[in-house]
Order: sequence, then C-alpha cells, then structure tokens
Amino acid sequence: MNNTLEHLKLWRVPLALALSLIVLQASRLKPALEYSREAVYHGQIWRLLTGNLVHLGWTHLTRDLAGLGLIWALVFRDLTERDAVWVLSVSALFVGIGLLLFDPAVTWYVGISGALFGLYTAGALRILRQRRLFGIVLLLGMLAIIAWSLFAGGLPGEATGLGGAVIPQAHLYGAIGGALTLVGLELFPRLNARPGAGSDRARPE
Repeated sequence: MNNTLEHLKLWRVPLALALSLIVLQASRLKPALEYSREAVYHGQIWRLLTGNLVHLGWTHLTRDLAGLGLIWALVFRDLTERDAVWVLSVSALFVGIGLLLFDPAVTWYVGISGALFGLYTAGALRILRQRRLFGIVLLLGMLAIIAWSLFAGGLPGEATGLGGAVIPQAHLYGAIGGALTLVGLELFPRLNARPGAGSDRARPE
C-alpha cells in the first residue's frame, strides 16, 4: 500500500491535469474556452491559455493524455513538480501568444499537445546535463518531428479520427516556451524555492 501511495505521489501533476482535462471535456465548455483569434481581439484574453485545456473530442483528448503519460514517465526523474507546473503553464501561454502574433490564418485552436512539447523539451534539456547522449537523441527526435510537421504536412495518420487538422506551429511555440522556462528556472532558482524545505523533485535521488 505504501509503495502504491508513493508511486501515485510521483504522478500527482499529470493525474491532476488529466482529471481537469476530462472534467472540462465533459462540461462542454469548449466554445467558451477555445483559442479564438477574433474573441481574443475582443478582450477574451483567457483564451490564449484555456485553448490548451479543451479538445476537439474524446479521441483527441485520449491521444493527448497518452502523450502526457509517456512524456511524464520520461522526465519525472529530472523535473520537479514545480518545474512541471511552470513549464506547462508558460508553454501553454506561448502557444496562444505565438498563434496570435505569427499565425493570422489560424483562427481557432484547441489541445494541450503544444504544452506537452514544452514539457518534453524542458525534460530533455534537463536530462542533457546528466545523460548527454540520451538528451541529444531526445532533442533531435523532437526537432525532427516538428520540422517534418511544418514542412511536410504532418506525420502519417496524425490527424486521423481527430475531427480537425493538427497545427504544428503550436508544437513549435510550446517547445520554445518549455526551453525558455527551463532557462528561467535555472537562472532564477527562487522561482522553485520553498522556504524551509529541500527540493520537491518528483523522484527521490
């Protein structure tokens, strides 16, 4: 029982996020929360962030949740819970702002995959410090996927069953947000400090 509880503690961030995404999907709030270029211009700036939290449908959400689980399994040894919250939040905001500033043709967007690319990027950069070759492989793989999606029109079968097109620019903006967030956390460690406590790294050393 204790081992199970300890294991669940390591997964608090993705489990809380997954539950939130499921509740939002069931609530049918997508029209009020999705990124909408026109709505943002009319003052609904929360959509820059909340557009990441709603999905086209259950298939879209299921794929993103699977991605969340796989990425967390890869990076939770190297990112603290607070790291992850910062990275996901800033990466999600980068997605919304990036689409607003640089992609006028994208009038609406939903899905957390861009923020997940940010989490993956931050984790890979942290891994790079201790396991250089592995970190390089992870980063090159991520860059290859983004480049292919941007210039070759998406991975085979990527949009099948989603009910809409994949927006690879969102993945790029999320990855940039994740990288910059990690740099900020390294330069300003107080952002991750907790008075009177040590690191809350997800997995004990």
